[in-house]
Amino acid sequence: MLNICLKGSMEENLLWNQISSDLRRVEYLTISSVPNPGFTPVITSWPQQISIMNSAWFTLESLLTCTCNIITIGRSDLENKDLDDILNNWKTGGFPNLEYLYIKGKNITNNGTTILGRNLRELDGMIIQTNDGSKKATIKLGFPWAIEIYVTPFE
Repeated sequence: MLNICLKGSMEENLLWNQISSDLRRVEYLTISSVPNPGFTPVITSWPQQISIMNSAWFTLESLLTCTCNIITIGRSDLENKDLDDILNNWKTGGFPNLEYLYIKGKNITNNGTTILGRNLRELDGMIIQTNDGSKKATIKLGFPWAIEIYVTPFE
């Protein structure tokens, strides 16, 4: 387990750049904060599990490259449209290692924007599957503003 609380100092940024290139060896990584808006951590190799609190810096593009099996993202700026992109990406074979995804953020709302063609509340308890039929995922909603996805092999 590796827990990192980045406060934005030059030394921390250098240390991050050194260790982030070989995170495959890390089973569980927690990043607590990145208060320096001038520093955005770049992850080029992924641990098995990642938890990012205060994740405004963690974009959809970053998430789509993630190969972790367990992903927990708190205080996210991701929106319903991003969730639609994430789920459609998973359905077409993206996130091949994913077992669990949790995203919490104030922009996940029941504002009429659809996810997989449905409003947010309709997703609660919904089971979806990959296009090739190899995996299924159960979607659970946490209120306010959270979504959980549990992935299992299709039987």
